[in-house]
Amino acid sequence: MTETVRAGVDDRGPADLSGRDHERDALDGLLAGAREGRGGAVVLIGEAGSGKTALLDRCASAVAGGALLLRCTGVQSEAALPYAGLHVLLRGALDRVRSLPERQLRALRGAVALDDVPAGDRFLVGAATLGLLDELSEERPVVVLVDDAQWLDLETVDALLFAARRLGMGRVAMVFAAHEDSVVLDAAPGLPVLHLGPLTHAEGAALLGGRVPDLHADVSSRILGLAQGNPLALVELAGALTAAQRDGSEPLDAREIAVLPASWRVRRIFDERIRALPAPTRLLLTVAAADDTGDVALVVAAGERVGAVAGDLGPAEAADLVRVSGRRLVFRHPLARAAAYQGSVLVERASAHRALAEAAQGAGDMGRRAWHLAAATVGYDEEVAAELERSAELFRSRGGRAAVAAAYRRAARLTEDQEARSLRLAAASAAAAEAGQAELAGTLADEVGPVSSPPAAARLASVRAALEHRQGRAESARLLLVEAASEVTSYCPATGAWLLFESATMAWDAPDPVAAARDTRVRTAALDFGDDPVHRGAAGVLDTLAGDPVGGAAAIREFAGYVVRTRHERGLADQVRLHGWDMLLGEYGTVHDEAVALERECRAEGAVGVLPRVLLRLARLRLFLGRHRDAYTTAVEGLEIACDTGQRHLATMLSGVLVVLAALDGEPPREDDGPDGADSWGGGDSGERPGGGRGSAGRAGRDLYPGVAPIPIWLTRAQGLLDLGLGRYDRALQRFAVLTGGPHRHLMVSVHSLPDQVEAAVRTDRAADAGRAAERFTRWAGVTGTAWAGAVELRCRALLAADDAGAEEWYERALAAHEGDGRPFEEARTRLLYGEWLRRARRRAAARDALTTALESFERMPAAAWADRARTELRAAGATPAAPAAGADLVGRLTAQELRVVRLAATGLSNRDIGARLFLSPRTVGYHLSNAYPKLGVTSRAALGALDLG
Repeated sequence: MTETVRAGVDDRGPADLSGRDHERDALDGLLAGAREGRGGAVVLIGEAGSGKTALLDRCASAVAGGALLLRCTGVQSEAALPYAGLHVLLRGALDRVRSLPERQLRALRGAVALDDVPAGDRFLVGAATLGLLDELSEERPVVVLVDDAQWLDLETVDALLFAARRLGMGRVAMVFAAHEDSVVLDAAPGLPVLHLGPLTHAEGAALLGGRVPDLHADVSSRILGLAQGNPLALVELAGALTAAQRDGSEPLDAREIAVLPASWRVRRIFDERIRALPAPTRLLLTVAAADDTGDVALVVAAGERVGAVAGDLGPAEAADLVRVSGRRLVFRHPLARAAAYQGSVLVERASAHRALAEAAQGAGDMGRRAWHLAAATVGYDEEVAAELERSAELFRSRGGRAAVAAAYRRAARLTEDQEARSLRLAAASAAAAEAGQAELAGTLADEVGPVSSPPAAARLASVRAALEHRQGRAESARLLLVEAASEVTSYCPATGAWLLFESATMAWDAPDPVAAARDTRVRTAALDFGDDPVHRGAAGVLDTLAGDPVGGAAAIREFAGYVVRTRHERGLADQVRLHGWDMLLGEYGTVHDEAVALERECRAEGAVGVLPRVLLRLARLRLFLGRHRDAYTTAVEGLEIACDTGQRHLATMLSGVLVVLAALDGEPPREDDGPDGADSWGGGDSGERPGGGRGSAGRAGRDLYPGVAPIPIWLTRAQGLLDLGLGRYDRALQRFAVLTGGPHRHLMVSVHSLPDQVEAAVRTDRAADAGRAAERFTRWAGVTGTAWAGAVELRCRALLAADDAGAEEWYERALAAHEGDGRPFEEARTRLLYGEWLRRARRRAAARDALTTALESFERMPAAAWADRARTELRAAGATPAAPAAGADLVGRLTAQELRVVRLAATGLSNRDIGARLFLSPRTVGYHLSNAYPKLGVTSRAALGALDLG
């Protein structure tokens, strides 16, 4: 028997789905795929009455008896309660959990079971939801139907969409239905969308004729015009006709209000049905419409408090407004619910909410109690506002940032005291920003009046600055933070230091970082931050940007050590925020090892929302370290999770890493890789492109995530490297001049481009340009003291050498300095240049040795464009370079996802353990392994340990 869990609404549309053949076929294919182990999801978008719920009902009927059906419906009055929708959807399935990872299980219980255990990262809840659905599907397919998704709480939406995008090869189908004005469409990139438009005249006539065969032609034409292609309007308008009106002997009355939309005409029909009911039944319907749980016992208990009893539901059932099935009460259609709630007077709605608040308290649900009390309150009420504030902190412990914002916002509306109101608005704005609701956060911040509390003022400044930064106004953000630091530092030096640190990061992104850093130093010079290490770190960053790398380097090193020593004193998000600034000094190996530890901790704690930033850092570090295959797999995973968690700004940065890797592999960026190339973006399984092999990195970033264009500076670097690798030195020089000349937005890209600029300038006989670029790199290398920077600096000297003897000495010294420096790509480039110099010096044997070593290194990375350049030089030196042996690079055949999975499998982890680490279902892990085995020439995971999967 199909098992169903429903929320308080059952949006019942017309059973006849005339004109919806395409949608029916698509949903049939989705359900068939789930039965065959090809999980998937779809979003239905349309106006009220367009047939969304009828399609969901058809899905439910199609799988009856053969699948586990989980169904819920969003309710507007409960949209601010964290995980309210997930609670209704999954509460009946939690007792079947057998093998979820412990942290995921705790997160899911915290979200769904209303335990005292915090839910944690909402995307971890999504991963746990995915795991639970996959586990349930081991017995039979699972079908999840979500109606009125526009009214779901944000936490439930995020969790369900995260799971929906990663269904992979599971036996799970998910269908979301939402109103055409819903933000769910915007929040669901990567999922297919079916738009339910109006029926054509012929389709409407067929539906009407099937429902009312004796309808007079003139009346049919009138109804078709009034319904405007809305299926429910057709059915309900026709159903409301008298027999005389149907045969045309009695004209339609004037109540049709022809100017109203079709959905409002249907609302009027439901209004009339409700007005005809006994008063106790109307009251009970108001209570049911204000409730989201659909729990008959709770609705009846609350109804008794307003003078109704269980038997009063009978007339509503007879009028086909609601249905009661077991313990669940469902409305026939959202418009019926809307009529029941909005058709009642204010005092009736307030009474219903007070009754539900009392019932919720009896059930121990204090969050719902607070919201129902707020809904019942008109005007100011500090007692209810204080209870909402307490509920906000309860929601925070459950990971519901959007719910925290909503609770504080409603509490502020109930607050008469202006200072208290501003504090609550500031808290609401901060929570909205944390939840990713940027527009709401800005609106709330604008409503905040004067705030005397320094911590609140600082928090508000941080929110406003983050919003400015998000809109590309880093300079404005910097000034906001500097002003706030000036105001609060005397009261709280530590808070002021944090604001200064944030302003330093904004200066980094300002149009003129040098001027911004100097201005920040001048404006904050008189402030006393005490002996605060965060202040010293901020000062180091500002000094470096302002042109004092010597003083800045010492402060940054000290700050980096402090961050590592005290990392366990702060949460993961703050650890990631503070970590890695010694990348400015070229300390890539050290920072990489620390980032690996952060990555491991993110996976262990299920910090899915934080993980993409760590993966971005790791991808860049692995690119800098010449570990191209690892950089690729890391960037693809980071891009996938960034898209799945709605962090577009990180997605564009990760796409930048991929486009550089593609350029190193010889693939030119496409025209639509620029910032104006696409408007949409999406997610998907990140395993559809080879992990090594020409052009894979670029395609992964573009094909799987269309519209995720790389940030311009990384795109320019990719184009420059491609030109350099292909010997197009004039074009390369132009691009590197953009990256290194004048104000820049990314110091490390600029620094790394200086040696490239030297090479391109030398090859185009621009010695002066080459000399200036080499001098700047020499200064930076001297400050950092890293071995690899010293080796590259020596290579630049070799390129600029005035005579052959000098050039050879510098090349030999550069290669010696490269020994053990951890930068294989830079070492291979030095050997390539040395080999080219040796060939031109007619020392062919020595040239062949250097070039062969360089070629082997480029092939291992891989860096196909540079390998081709080495082969060309080898042929010019009289050698015939061997083509790579067929099948030599087995790992290069794997997709990024397959490579990640087989590497973990080779360590002995089970599919479930691998799924927990990669936030995939175990079934999807098994699918990737089964695809990887034949590519690697093995038949089982036992053989993976003997392979070189590096």
